[in-house]
Amino acid sequence: MKNFRDVIKAFILGKNGKLSHRKLVFFLLFMNVISSAAVSIYIPNLKQMALDLETTNALMQMTIVAYLIGEFVGRILCGPLIDLRGNNIILPALSMSVLGHFGCFISNSIEIFIMMRFLQALGSSVVYVVSLSIINGMFNNEEKGSVVGILELYQPIAWILSPFAGTVFAEIWSWRLSFLLLLISQLLGIAFFWIYAEQIAKKSKKHFSVSKFFCDYKAVLKNSSFTIYALIPGLFAGGYMIFATSCPFICSEFWGNDAIDIAIFSAAPLIFYVLATFAYRKILKHFGLKISKRVGVAIYILFGIHITLLIVKHVPWTPNSLLFLMSIQCMGSAFLVPVSVLKALQSAAHAASVGASTVIVFRNLIMSLCITASVKFHESTTAVMASVFMTVSTILVLIMARRIIRIRVNRKLHVKC
Repeated sequence: MKNFRDVIKAFILGKNGKLSHRKLVFFLLFMNVISSAAVSIYIPNLKQMALDLETTNALMQMTIVAYLIGEFVGRILCGPLIDLRGNNIILPALSMSVLGHFGCFISNSIEIFIMMRFLQALGSSVVYVVSLSIINGMFNNEEKGSVVGILELYQPIAWILSPFAGTVFAEIWSWRLSFLLLLISQLLGIAFFWIYAEQIAKKSKKHFSVSKFFCDYKAVLKNSSFTIYALIPGLFAGGYMIFATSCPFICSEFWGNDAIDIAIFSAAPLIFYVLATFAYRKILKHFGLKISKRVGVAIYILFGIHITLLIVKHVPWTPNSLLFLMSIQCMGSAFLVPVSVLKALQSAAHAASVGASTVIVFRNLIMSLCITASVKFHESTTAVMASVFMTVSTILVLIMARRIIRIRVNRKLHVKC
């Protein structure tokens, strides 16, 4: 077994026997894309799956919530576990995810499908937190902003590609093929992390206690700066998921039930996210993190002004206006999400793994609430847009609150001096 491992390492790594940072980053991106694709890969096939599993459309939507709840539970636990056991906890976690994918592949009832979705998510939840832990340990401060920007592409890439992939797989055979291919991809991840365990390992702590577990979370949550920055990625994801999970029903009202049309409609705004990410990296490189954040805020303000004018002028909502506004939101998020993640991790430097867990826990909580709410009004374009606008407004309020807190802290420090 050891000889086989050495042969594979030599084949991939080359003569120097070291894993390059570029290869590492893009593999972490790939693994996070696969984990995130599991959330939405079957969205265009929800109606067919409801027929196959003999259940309702609303209950099929709730299977996405089951996945997010599984991620929520897993990510609460994985931060302290990484501190205790190191990054190698990803190996048993991915094995659990593989079992969940297999269960979804063979399930013949909604009850089994929901349970397997939960198990699937419980294992996959570790991937993002371990990725941030690896990046935090292997890159310097100047590189982290750019690397986190690349990593944060995982969600939009997954949300762009997975609906199309799910549609193609369903045409080739069945929606079940999606889960079989996700299973194979996770097996590749297990092989990678097993081979490179020594290079990406994080030194673990020797002792663990329940009190320490709660103290770490209490410490990061008491930090107002961390909490504000940690909420922003979740609000973007929640706003987008309201839009994405409502797409099959909005499209059916205007254009019919063609899965390709639904996939195009739901993925289009994320293309702007990907393009804006490259602009973010250029601005970050030449002007720094502060200017990147200001560009994101400016785009969100333009979004707010535009939607307010539409409301004042009583312009009726259409799918096209919804698509345009979502594209603007995604462009602003391409700047604010990586900046927020980086700022949150900097604010929780004393408990980085717990901080990373908390960022993604917030994201899952907000996404779950937004998807649950969208079940009630998925046939109303106006209600969908209003909900998305609320998430955007909340992000701007949080940024303003962070500004006020910083001004007050600076005044106190000035008085003390």
